[in-house]
Amino acid sequence: MPRKNIKNNPQQKENPIAREEENIPHAEESLQLLCQKIREARIANKLSLESVSGHLHIGVRILEAIEEGRPENGPTPVFFRGLVRTYCQFLGLDKTELIDKIDNLLKTQDQDDELNKIILNPVLAIRDSHPVRNTITILVILLGGYLFYSLYFVQEPLFIANDNDSQAAPAVVEVEAKIETPQSIAPTIQETIVVTESLPEKLEEPTEVPTEDVKQPEITESLQTEVVQIPVEPLTLEVEASKGTWISISVDGKETEDFRIEADEIQQWEATDNYLLTLGNTQVVRVLLNGREIETDRTHHLLKDWLVDASLLP
Repeated sequence: MPRKNIKNNPQQKENPIAREEENIPHAEESLQLLCQKIREARIANKLSLESVSGHLHIGVRILEAIEEGRPENGPTPVFFRGLVRTYCQFLGLDKTELIDKIDNLLKTQDQDDELNKIILNPVLAIRDSHPVRNTITILVILLGGYLFYSLYFVQEPLFIANDNDSQAAPAVVEVEAKIETPQSIAPTIQETIVVTESLPEKLEEPTEVPTEDVKQPEITESLQTEVVQIPVEPLTLEVEASKGTWISISVDGKETEDFRIEADEIQQWEATDNYLLTLGNTQVVRVLLNGREIETDRTHHLLKDWLVDASLLP
């Protein structure tokens, strides 16, 4: 019987590159492309960088960094995101299609930068411990303190008691002299003089010392109680803006937050220690600490990482 020739038709191989292109979703637009749309919107509105800077009170260099998509050429990342949102809102761009995308890209870039930071711990030199020497030093200090206490504080009341006993006799003689009649005044005065002259001069000197020593602890205790009772006044910071601007603030070393202050608006915070303040435009804001205006460095529009504490109060 003749054999049947069976032909195996190879299955058509699918193009793997085409299938991968179908499965891979569209890549998100890069930060530079999104920021390029901001520049195109500005050019379409026939606006220059100088005119936008005059309206928003943002430096031309920062506007160029926003349009180029280079946050490293601008201020801090949190402040940079706020300036981008302000710029996009000024041009009337869509919030969901452009502003949120740029904000998400900047946040992910900030997280990557924080992960790439290398934390260097100080290297501590290992030194050999000397327990015997340390023990002897501690014992010498304790022994010296005990000797000082026993010589100065324990023996001093004994001297005071002896002085009081020695002064009792002339005191009694003087009291009896005052009670007697005027005729016996002269002989009693002579007796008191003889008694006082017979006493050693050394007994009169230590009588003044213990009175001063007794008063000193009372004075120091009263001063300590007065110092403890002084309340710590909290710090109240107020920022007032004559035009719309952005600020970034950290209260008592906590997380930094950014705020948009409109014209004639006042923002207020309270702290116990200090503030870390960043001002977008120093020409349009007033800063008050506990109701008193403090001097602000207005040489530049942008003031970064300004430490505000109680030392700035007049």
